[in-house]
Amino acid sequence: MIDYIFYLCVDILAWIAKITGTSYEFINILIFIIGYPLFTLFLIIIIYWQNKKLKIYKKIKN
Repeated sequence: MIDYIFYLCVDILAWIAKITGTSYEFINILIFIIGYPLFTLFLIIIIYWQNKKLKIYKKIKN
C-alpha cells in the first residue's frame, strides 16, 4: 500500500512537470524545499497569533 501511494505521488509530480514543461526534480524542489517550509512557517505564525489572542481574551474575561 505504501509503495502504491509513493508511486502515485511520483506519477502526479511527473504529470505536473510535464504540464508545466519543467522537470520532476524542479517540481519536487518547489514543493518540498520551498513550499512545505513556507507552509509550516505560516502555520507557526497562525498558532502564535491565535495563542496571543487567546491570552488577551482570557485576560479580559478575568
